[in-house]
Amino acid sequence: MKKSVVTIPLLLIACALTIFFGTRYAASQREEMSEEQSSPSENGTINDGEEPESESESADVPVETASALEEYEGRLETLSHYERMDYLSMINEGVSIAFFGDIDLAEEWVESITTTIENHTTYNAELLDFTHTDLDSYELYIQQTAQPLVNESPDYIFYGMPALPDKIRDIGLAETETYMSSVLNSLSTLDDAELVIIEPYPIVQEIDQLNSRSLDYRSYLNRMRQLVENNQLSTITLHSTFTERAQEEGLQSYYNESDYSLTSEGHQLAAEIVDSQLSETRE
Repeated sequence: MKKSVVTIPLLLIACALTIFFGTRYAASQREEMSEEQSSPSENGTINDGEEPESESESADVPVETASALEEYEGRLETLSHYERMDYLSMINEGVSIAFFGDIDLAEEWVESITTTIENHTTYNAELLDFTHTDLDSYELYIQQTAQPLVNESPDYIFYGMPALPDKIRDIGLAETETYMSSVLNSLSTLDDAELVIIEPYPIVQEIDQLNSRSLDYRSYLNRMRQLVENNQLSTITLHSTFTERAQEEGLQSYYNESDYSLTSEGHQLAAEIVDSQLSETRE
């Protein structure tokens, strides 16, 4: 009985101390949590109970892009090819550009042009390879090479004229016109695509080299030019302009004697001609 009388007060004192120190600890924890909530967070923002501002809300709007877009829209009919590709990249957040026909994307002058195109566009320029180097008009037609390109529906198409392949195949000029017309008709189904025809650069070793029809590659080139003109298509006059520009130094000076490939100066001249014509504003 005496033992119980002593134990009960001690238990009451222990309970009181436990409640006291527990209350102080809880208050201390609440104070620490309050300080953490009002302190700067790891990303340097203040958390005051509101949701942090998202990146999209804080991002700056590119004023230069908006200004350029407004300027382009004020003269859509006169935009150069570079400007139009840039305009399309702005309104679609990207532009697709296909290369088709007798063009070698590995050639130095072509690589220079593709790099310049990429540098001229504000948003991504997707370059599509539908080239068929050395394939003549008949093969381009019979193999339905235009269909995969049409299915892709690019914004721009650069079509390399296969003048030399047609001469090598030894087909008639009328057949060249028929086959090329069919390919052009297929490409024309892309109403919103810009089609640009590119002449080949001069092929010095083939000038005056006649096939069984007494035609050299320039005969086919001229028929192709006429067809393109009749269809009112945009043309890069690489062959004729290169020939004119090379008159002072001589055409042969832009080619290697061993294999008749373009020298570095020849590639530079070809790139300059194409770049200049892609830069021209339209009338």
